[in-house]
Amino acid sequence: MEQEIDVRAADGAMNTFVVHPDEGAPWGCVVVLMDAPGVRDSLRDIARRIATVGYLVALPNLYYRLGRDVTVGPTRDHPEAETNRARLAVLVRSLPRPGVATDVGHLLEHLGERFPVAPGRAAVVGYCMSGAFALLAAARDPARIACAASYYGTRLVGEGAESPHRRIAAYPGEVYLAFAEHDEYAPPDVVAAVSHALATGRARYRVEVYAGTHHGFAFVDRGTFDRPASERHFERLFALLRRHLDARP
Repeated sequence: MEQEIDVRAADGAMNTFVVHPDEGAPWGCVVVLMDAPGVRDSLRDIARRIATVGYLVALPNLYYRLGRDVTVGPTRDHPEAETNRARLAVLVRSLPRPGVATDVGHLLEHLGERFPVAPGRAAVVGYCMSGAFALLAAARDPARIACAASYYGTRLVGEGAESPHRRIAAYPGEVYLAFAEHDEYAPPDVVAAVSHALATGRARYRVEVYAGTHHGFAFVDRGTFDRPASERHFERLFALLRRHLDARP
């Protein structure tokens, strides 16, 4: 079953796509955070697939501060690519990192009040720009978020204690991070810095680089889509979710 709901978030009503099985409640809850181009059919399809294995999945519009249906067209090999890239940069800059983590908290509260979800059995999954958001949300709320995953996450490494790679190192749950082998937004030095921080922290973790892939490999609507890598991303994600969200004795 699927529907769109409005969640009272930090700065207004955050429209959110929700999909869940017909039976089997209470469900573990998975929050899927969009990449920079915004919520669209390919992301809804990812949410639907996750729901088929037994979870309630919520896909919020993180651009709700700007509108209910904010998306960006192709940024490569298209007549409007340059315009779209400029618009994308403006949209990404509009998102306050602390605000997104707070929005995830409001979303989990709302889902717990409205749907039969299991307390303490939530996961956050982020793609591209939202890899950092997923890690920060988990680090902020470990009592509710049991695990987190980042796929070809960007801006994971920065200065100061609030950098995502430092915040997640102190997280008591489990994190999974997958990177593309060829990714200008997450080069090898970023992967090394994230791996080092996790190795010296308390989080249970796994970091993988998918050989031969490029940024966006999991999205069927991207020119860099790689079906074997996309299937591998689901395989790793489902294993993580089973470990933390399935019914506990």
